[in-house]
Amino acid sequence: MPAEPSWDSNHLSDGSDKPKIDDNIIHVYNMRLCPFAERVMLVLLHKSGLHFNCTNINLKSKPGWFLDSSLGKVPVLLTNGEAIPESLIVCDYLDEVYSEDKLHPADALQKARDRVLVETQGQMLSSLYPIFGKIPGKIFSNDEKLEKFQIVLKYIGDFEKELKKRDVQNNGFLGGTTVCMADYMIFPFYERIVALPHIVAELGDALQIPSKMEAVWHWMRCMRELGPVQKYGLSPERLAKALLVYQESGDCDKGMAEAKDL
Repeated sequence: MPAEPSWDSNHLSDGSDKPKIDDNIIHVYNMRLCPFAERVMLVLLHKSGLHFNCTNINLKSKPGWFLDSSLGKVPVLLTNGEAIPESLIVCDYLDEVYSEDKLHPADALQKARDRVLVETQGQMLSSLYPIFGKIPGKIFSNDEKLEKFQIVLKYIGDFEKELKKRDVQNNGFLGGTTVCMADYMIFPFYERIVALPHIVAELGDALQIPSKMEAVWHWMRCMRELGPVQKYGLSPERLAKALLVYQESGDCDKGMAEAKDL
């Protein structure tokens, strides 16, 4: 069986040589700390026996050849000479073409419900990112971050209700007893939420998902037990360290290296 690609390899920058791409093998342009790219990596790892290669891109200094073959964002899936952008589009493509270990539900209405859930949960990013990310020309005070987190909590509360509606505390996942596409699409956001107390240490538990959100915490534990998440996901401590170093230095490789042992 082919070796798994190294998703912790160095990120290529402007001036770097374009990697050799085998059109017969799926290739992904990735960024190790990007939640949208993580969606694609989790789906690829879910598909048993699917061989793919991965190239990490420095989004602070994008190679010219990457800009020529993309929208300037990751993830990008390269297959059969085509470049497919955007995480949801890529994941839908993968699930349709590689139908083993199917992630989308067969029922069209349920698939639509799942997509609505993914889209609405994704809207929290506009409030979540200012808490842990760095926005050029804008510095958020701790009070502003707490205000943003109150908005995030509303999304978490809505998710809690949906998880209970689907009896996730007995089943484990949005898809029932097996993981579905919506689980993988939403998980990267919650992976970052649980890292917030480590990222903004001075606020600590004020940025914690409340313990009363029992369904959310149960879902997170079930997701953490999945093979793809264990392979690609990061612990709250490691993710926080990598993000903090990346924000300070602009160097994702440095962030991953300094967080390696956490």
